[in-house]
Amino acid sequence: MLLSELAERLGGCIEGTGGNSTVTGISTIRDAGPTEVCYYGNPKYLRMLEGTEALAVICSEQVKTSADNLILVPNPYMAFRDALLIFTPDETPVAKGVHPASRVDPSAELSAGVSVGPGAVIGAGCILGEGSAVGACAVLGIGCVLGASCMIHPGVVLYRRTVLGERVTVHSGAVLGSDGFGFIPDASGHIKVPQTGNVKIGNDVEIGAGCTIDRAVVGSTEIGPHTKLDNLVQIAHNVTIGTGCLIAAQTGIAGSTRLGNGVVCGGQAGIGGHLTIGDGAVIAAQAGVTRNVPAGVTVSGYPARTHEDSLRMSAALADLPVFRRRVLEFMRRTGGTEKDSQ
Repeated sequence: MLLSELAERLGGCIEGTGGNSTVTGISTIRDAGPTEVCYYGNPKYLRMLEGTEALAVICSEQVKTSADNLILVPNPYMAFRDALLIFTPDETPVAKGVHPASRVDPSAELSAGVSVGPGAVIGAGCILGEGSAVGACAVLGIGCVLGASCMIHPGVVLYRRTVLGERVTVHSGAVLGSDGFGFIPDASGHIKVPQTGNVKIGNDVEIGAGCTIDRAVVGSTEIGPHTKLDNLVQIAHNVTIGTGCLIAAQTGIAGSTRLGNGVVCGGQAGIGGHLTIGDGAVIAAQAGVTRNVPAGVTVSGYPARTHEDSLRMSAALADLPVFRRRVLEFMRRTGGTEKDSQ
């Protein structure tokens, strides 16, 4: 399309004379060619703008760039997202209809527009909402329920009675509803506690590749609406996660912990069991949470403390070698020994 048409669809205006130039796609600042548009929103990449070959840069203000045109918009990241949707073809990994190589139990209910890929298995009593799609070799156990417009990518496993709301996306390799880790120590070994509950996922949730969400012992493990899980996230049994949470890769949340609304967890964070994380709390990357976190508080480090305290401790720790050297010098001057300083 013409650059002027793209700018109009993005709700922006053109700074430059290339409105009648043809745009063929979207790329990065570094890789964009003379018929492509790139996005700028992070000052770290400002210097790269001076060497880009892009036809135009999507941004919120005038910047120094080798591109001849700017598309000025209030929210560049959102405009970048919209541009990607414009130029990205439909790549849904499931062909329309029910593939003859799939296995759908006769008691399952498939609404209009449902697609099932080759090798997929739909168990007894499953209900698939309108327009939902199940990818190749995915497995839905007995009594699973999918709301409208869900996307189950190839290789996903939903154990029995897993319930998904509408517009839920589950990426490949994720397992929802596997047994929680519950055992009673015994002289003869560890005795398994039956895991009789299920998993419930709210509307507009996205679950990354390789995530594992355990079924509840009783009741439900619940993920609230609009929450997004990165790849390789572990959610233990009876965890409850609120609305609009963001959980980065390799985070682990132990059993019966409750996250409020809008909680953010950085990568590799670990949250202990039976805790409460308040609304809007931020768990920094690699933090180890061992106690409740109040609403709106940012914690980091291990064990996790307020971020300000963690920064002070890190700064003090960095000074420790110098402090130790001074102590040893003082001990030598006063006739002491290194052993005394210990």
